[in-house]
Amino acid sequence: MFFFGCKSQNSVKVLTAEEFSVAIKEDKEGVILDVRRPEEFAAGHIEGAILLNFLDTVAFNAGIEKLDKEKTYYVYCRSGRRSNNAAVVMQKYGFKVFDLGGGFLAWQRQNFPWVK
Repeated sequence: MFFFGCKSQNSVKVLTAEEFSVAIKEDKEGVILDVRRPEEFAAGHIEGAILLNFLDTVAFNAGIEKLDKEKTYYVYCRSGRRSNNAAVVMQKYGFKVFDLGGGFLAWQRQNFPWVK
């Protein structure tokens, strides 16, 4: 119940793995942003993703300062919690952001392609 209430307080659009897959294929200018830790990224990630570790607050904040606000960002993490938090922060700074619901785990469950 608390988790649902927390989710409803932000306006970040959460996409299913299927919707996320379609969106990143159709949006040629979009940026896929992986907000997991470097070791998680190294173990496997969505092809073309850029790593920006949300848990390293200093690096994350410095990283988003360098991003182009004219682009759309497709954000994911392992299960969806970090990416939603990252997306909320990014949205507050004026970015257009979509979050992968269920994260990389949902992506893998759908057998969508990924790389190491």
